[in-house]
Amino acid sequence: MEKNEYSIRNSVFFMPSYFQKVDSVPGDPEDSIPFMVKTENAECLVIVYPVSFPESMPRDADTVINGIRQALGDNQGLIKVDAGEDYVYSIVKTLREPSGVQYTLTYQRPYDDFVLNFQGYFDEINTTGMRDTMVFEMYRREQDGRENEDPFQGWTCDPYDEKIDKGALMNISEQERFDELFPGFPISMCRELVRFLNGEE
Repeated sequence: MEKNEYSIRNSVFFMPSYFQKVDSVPGDPEDSIPFMVKTENAECLVIVYPVSFPESMPRDADTVINGIRQALGDNQGLIKVDAGEDYVYSIVKTLREPSGVQYTLTYQRPYDDFVLNFQGYFDEINTTGMRDTMVFEMYRREQDGRENEDPFQGWTCDPYDEKIDKGALMNISEQERFDELFPGFPISMCRELVRFLNGEE
């Protein structure tokens, strides 16, 4: 994947070349660089800026999961948390009014004197719910012939605790295995950026 080089506080980082650097606006964090990209189905804003080590997320996935759970609203759900030797990130979804979904990425990587924070907002635009509808139809067909089964049974589930039944739980259409079918959709683009930052793209 083609990439462009940038620097914050004399430390270098890279972004995919399809993300366009845009002007900062009042209220953006100090020393931040914002980027945007738009497709037919997604509008994505990523603001990259430094945070201090005390302000950064813990490097333990379970601790991050527990912290996020305490802050989630009724219209939110957890999609993914992962932590490695030199990164930690979370993806949270929010149901928007009157329609559509926003996926919020918080990806952090430590540098010598600070932690670089990639704060991303991946919004569903135009015709919303297309991915959900198409994958649900595939899922419903798989359920045909099963007696006394709710067609929505098993459609939603927290990725880390199946006993949780509150909030906007992750659904099957949001699983990574469907990203190739929906490359320009917000959750697909969010995970593509994660793979890029992890050096997998």
